[in-house]
Amino acid sequence: MPSLLIVAGLGLELRRQAQAVDDRKLVSAASVAALRVDAEINGRRLALQAFGNAIDGARSLADLPGTDAAARRLAEALGSPVGLLDRGLGLLVDTSHPFGTPLASTPAVAAGLWAIETGRASVSDVLPGPGGAAVDPLLLLPVLREGRTETVLSLVLASERLAEALGPGHALLLDGRGRTVAAQRGSAADLPEWPVILTAPRATVREGTDAAGNNVRFAIAFLREAPEWRVVAWEPAAVPAAVRRLVPWLCAAVFLAVAGALLAMRWTRRVLAAPIATLEDHALETAEALRTDAPVPPPPPSAGPAEFAALGAALAEAQAAAQDRERRLRALAEAGALVLWRADAAGGWTEAAGWAGLTGQTPPGFRGDGWVEMLHPDDRAPTLAEWGRCLVARSQIGVEFRLRNADEAGSWRWVRATGVPIAAEDGRLVEWVGAIHDVTDARGAGAAHRVNEAQVRQTVAELRAVYDTVPVGLALVDASLRFLNVNARFAAISGLPTEAHIGRSPHEVMPDGLAGPLEAAQREVLATGRPVLDVTCAGQAPGAVQHLRHWLASCHPVKDAEGAITGVSAVMQDVTERVRAERSRELLVTELNHRVKNTLARVQSIAAQSLRRAGNNSVGFGRDFVGRLQALTRGHDLLAEYGKDPVDLARVVRAGLAPWLEGGRPIRLVGSGRIQVDAAQAQALVLALHELVTNATKFGALSRAGGEVDVNWSVGEDGVVAFEWRERGGPPVVPPPAERRGFGLRVLERGLTHDLGPGAEVSVLFPEDGVRAVIRFRVGLPAPVEETAATS
Repeated sequence: MPSLLIVAGLGLELRRQAQAVDDRKLVSAASVAALRVDAEINGRRLALQAFGNAIDGARSLADLPGTDAAARRLAEALGSPVGLLDRGLGLLVDTSHPFGTPLASTPAVAAGLWAIETGRASVSDVLPGPGGAAVDPLLLLPVLREGRTETVLSLVLASERLAEALGPGHALLLDGRGRTVAAQRGSAADLPEWPVILTAPRATVREGTDAAGNNVRFAIAFLREAPEWRVVAWEPAAVPAAVRRLVPWLCAAVFLAVAGALLAMRWTRRVLAAPIATLEDHALETAEALRTDAPVPPPPPSAGPAEFAALGAALAEAQAAAQDRERRLRALAEAGALVLWRADAAGGWTEAAGWAGLTGQTPPGFRGDGWVEMLHPDDRAPTLAEWGRCLVARSQIGVEFRLRNADEAGSWRWVRATGVPIAAEDGRLVEWVGAIHDVTDARGAGAAHRVNEAQVRQTVAELRAVYDTVPVGLALVDASLRFLNVNARFAAISGLPTEAHIGRSPHEVMPDGLAGPLEAAQREVLATGRPVLDVTCAGQAPGAVQHLRHWLASCHPVKDAEGAITGVSAVMQDVTERVRAERSRELLVTELNHRVKNTLARVQSIAAQSLRRAGNNSVGFGRDFVGRLQALTRGHDLLAEYGKDPVDLARVVRAGLAPWLEGGRPIRLVGSGRIQVDAAQAQALVLALHELVTNATKFGALSRAGGEVDVNWSVGEDGVVAFEWRERGGPPVVPPPAERRGFGLRVLERGLTHDLGPGAEVSVLFPEDGVRAVIRFRVGLPAPVEETAATS
């Protein structure tokens, strides 16, 4: 016996060491497979991103045939269909269909909304297809222009390519709900049930039982590109090689032990054989009685050692308990229960007595959420919604639906499923138990009633579609301010999936600037019972591009049939664009007021100077005043066209000389460099040019044939503009005396110098061959361009 214990201890130590090596290999296999799948998805995302950078958002929407052709070339290169979606997630281009085929919205609504709101790529789960078949997931990539999503590109992630990326070992790729995305050398039936995998930690080897009852060892690794997905590497649980080498020694030790045991058995057989045979005969008679519904024989009298007497008493007690259980099951069956079911704490079915005979679906098909496949398609969504509500609230389950019969015709029957939660002594939820009853007769078989039910389901489905796609965030919280339900638009505010909000408070999932005002409004509704409307909230939007967004929140009480407040509904409306528009309008009004005041002051000055110059000559006053107002108007029109932006100097010169240029006067414009002037400089230059050209028309080069004017401008490297007005071919110039320097000279020498800014210089010269004005002022350094020249 001591040698047997030593060999056994050595075998256990070798098994432990070999197990540790195998665990490291299995964890490494899961990590490597995850990296390979990440590389596959990342490569396709980069290809899709390059395609998105190559197309123009607005142009791609306007030229759908060209975009479709480019997408088909990309799809051919990648070996997967490519799609183009608008901001409403409607398909505009789908390479899996001929161009021109009417297209619906993408089935990956949640992933698409998340990509639009966050500006980042997202990967959907396995999607439902026609007839309940699974469809490969989609990679969705938003196409951004100036930080705003214009379109969304989609690419099918083919399961075959993902399976190749898993590598040569046993591996499965599961989405966030435990559905198989890709498999390598196995299937989901080779792994434990989804709740076991869901709760398994990363980089740790766990053991479980597959659908056939075999033990398997598995390790979990998560993806970076799809954080909700899991790679499961597994292998059958086997005895390590080091332990197998120890088997011969163990066999020898066991042989010695068995030999000793046989000798002991010969001595004890006479004492133990008779009581054991009696108990065995009684067990066989009891089993036969239970099978044939015959009376169960009484337990045999206790005989032999005291241990066998205790065993007989325990068997008698177990027999009584079995009879009680049989009576309860018979009473339940007589009460009309078709199925008795059990589920784990998460609501996934584990047992269902009577289900296979009722529906034809055998284990493990009904386990987890598999039983839902036997429900009528129209009843699945409302049944799961009510089921999920009861699971979250830990309340009694009671829901009716149509169930497929096991007959060849595949007929349907109305049933009612009921269930209650089972909790441990510490309050922890352990499981759910319940039954399914036939309610076909109770519901009635009238055609009008069935039509009414179909209409109700259609209405519920439409309302659910509106709830999920309405362009505002909707949420429902209970009296403790924990989310019961949110739509996709509300979930996009925090950047988390909808299911991540359930059971959590706003401050746990939302930015502080949103959670604080929202929770305060909800508490006020719970305290007063009155709605709280238009609560302003602001916070950073999720995603790589951080920017502040604004919302209006409205909260309303939710009451039960007795009028008691059970929760609060919230509506979140994104008003960011409205807030930005109001701020832009305020800035515009301020700028407009400033310009109007400046314009009125300038008009007042022009009127006073023109009146002083004209004296009693009302005709001359009217002509001069109107001409100056027209010049002021041309400058204002130019500034209105550019708004707050700087104005090109060439446009300013043409605006100031427009009437004379359009009249064919010999004025030649020559400018070099792209020069941008501000609003004040532009208005002052227009008025100065008006005074110069008016003087040239009355007294200077433009007053007779053969005269001409050259206007030149350039900018130096120091940002100083040199502007020159030169007249030639006119009558001889006589400089005006100091007492007769009129309004035009004052505008040039005083007003223009002031309006052009610090450092400006204005010189008006009167050589005999023609008036010459030289203006120098500073602007910002311009971008160099080729020299331009225009002549009129």
